[in-house]
Amino acid sequence: MNEVIKHIDELKSEIMDRWEALHLSTKKEEKEVAMLIGNLESKKTEVDDIIQSKDAKKFFVDGLGLVKSIKEKVSTSCTKFNSIPTFLPGQVTSFNIGSLQNISMKDEIKIMKQFDTEIAHIYYMTAYSEDTLWIADHHILQKVKIEGRSLKVIDKTDIGIFGIALTPSKDLLVVVGGSALKQICDLTGEMTDSKYKVNGFTLSAVHVNADGKVTVGAYSGKVVYPAVGLRRVVIIMDRNGNHESTYEYDSQGNPIFSNIKSITRTKNGNICVVDKISEDSRGRVMILSEKGDVLNIFKGHSEINTDEIPFQPCLVFTAPSDNIVVSSWIPNVHSIYFLNSSGNYIGWFDTSKIGILYPRIFCSTEAGHTYVGCVTHKGSSSKAKIYEVIFL
Repeated sequence: MNEVIKHIDELKSEIMDRWEALHLSTKKEEKEVAMLIGNLESKKTEVDDIIQSKDAKKFFVDGLGLVKSIKEKVSTSCTKFNSIPTFLPGQVTSFNIGSLQNISMKDEIKIMKQFDTEIAHIYYMTAYSEDTLWIADHHILQKVKIEGRSLKVIDKTDIGIFGIALTPSKDLLVVVGGSALKQICDLTGEMTDSKYKVNGFTLSAVHVNADGKVTVGAYSGKVVYPAVGLRRVVIIMDRNGNHESTYEYDSQGNPIFSNIKSITRTKNGNICVVDKISEDSRGRVMILSEKGDVLNIFKGHSEINTDEIPFQPCLVFTAPSDNIVVSSWIPNVHSIYFLNSSGNYIGWFDTSKIGILYPRIFCSTEAGHTYVGCVTHKGSSSKAKIYEVIFL
């Protein structure tokens, strides 16, 4: 509503500016017309004198000169104001005003199952099937199978990792730095360079839609804050690796991103990005439309975030309900945030209330089973846990 009022005020201001310009313009021309009328009255008197004169020379010579003088004086006025502007009402939609929605989220989560892993932190996770997950920290990638209430490691690779995502053909895409995504073939288990490349950039995040489109975050140069003179982009590619869309600047021509750490997409095509903006991991969540419009910027919530506890978003995930879940890096704070698909804040939940500490990454299976991967406290010898949860 504040944005609507702001836009109306801007229209009012523009109308007043235009009216003032019109008033000044017409006022000037009113004076010119008055002078012209006075001049013509004077000429009329001269015409009467000539008509009544019996002097032939005065009639023909002075008369012709007077006609020429009148023609020179009477000219078309030229104003700076061409027309009166007409207000064209725009379409009032939920996109530009907002909408009333029944949000199926009570800011509560229920644990269904708990699993212990063999790694200390789970920064990345994606569902391979209903009972198999890919999980990773920054150096170890594992494929684990759920067997009852335990996990069995069925594949393991030591590799530097900055993100993973599964294609519809079950091949795993891995961000390892560089300009090309690595691909682990589902059939052979072989890792190769994929066809998804961003020449001139270094990859930092990846997401795969259900339709197979691949969305990546990438940067040029080094990671510095602020990223003056450097490029930060989100690129959407089709199944063949062709670049379909690139998002880099807002409608004012300003760079949108600083350091892209995580990406997710919603069912309506919106793009949700975790953007780190400083060395101490402060950041924001950017929500863009498919056309590249910045729909929302989420910077945390006052119930949690203060100067002492800044908003430090970590990863984003689209829940089966199409709401967006945001995890954070905040030490000793075990909270997650919920946004709707347009990036509007819904609420937050302290997962420590149900025993989930340091939640970092979420994923869902095709059947809608949702898992949350956690990290451990710095210096701890414990191993990370995974929970199967449901959102109430």
